[in-house]
Amino acid sequence: MVTTEKRWKVGELATQTGLTVRTLHHYDEIGLLVPSERSPSGHRLYGERDVARLYRIVALRQIGLSLEEVKDTLSDSVDPVSTLKRHLEEIERRIELHEQLRHRVTGLLATLERKGEPSVDHFIEALEVITRMEKYYTPEQLAQLEQRRNELGDDAIRNAEQEWADLIAKAEEHMANGDDPASPEVQAIAKRWQELIEAFTGGDPGIRASLQKMYEDEGPEKASRGMVNPELMAYIASAQGSGE
Repeated sequence: MVTTEKRWKVGELATQTGLTVRTLHHYDEIGLLVPSERSPSGHRLYGERDVARLYRIVALRQIGLSLEEVKDTLSDSVDPVSTLKRHLEEIERRIELHEQLRHRVTGLLATLERKGEPSVDHFIEALEVITRMEKYYTPEQLAQLEQRRNELGDDAIRNAEQEWADLIAKAEEHMANGDDPASPEVQAIAKRWQELIEAFTGGDPGIRASLQKMYEDEGPEKASRGMVNPELMAYIASAQGSGE
């Protein structure tokens, strides 16, 4: 008894697989899935081997391979293991990028939440700060800073921000009065200034170097979001130098 192999027209195959006729036509045009036969009127006819190949194509597409990678993988001349390894490397790269994005959004959200009811200006300002941080700090350093922020908690961070503002205001007042940087009052401010920096860096010399580079490249005013101008920075540096 002779068994006749089943044939599918393109519309029938599209319905069965959930693909579109246009997709099947495209696969044919690029040589990825060429139907084994044509009807006398020129219509595409897919055999059982064609359908089996199509399901392999669909499976490979579902794990993220491009059409070119699928075509290479189904070729006898290409090692599918090397293709999958390359694809895995790409997946891992994307995961890393998404992890970096997660840290960026988490930091941005935490900054805005500390503002209470943030405005668009606060949003842009916070985003600029995060972008600047990523420019000068390594991913490992950013992870350390994120961990330290979580360990301290929002209340401690808010208190530190307020103390910075108060300390800067006192330093500006002494500078405006022409007080000697070597005076006990200014020395006390310079000492606390240094302690707050150490609290931010966690005593890590690498993070401290990155912070220093950011201030050197961007300038004190930009790096501190307008909190410290170059004159005040020089005044505090003079106080710290005279206290050594």
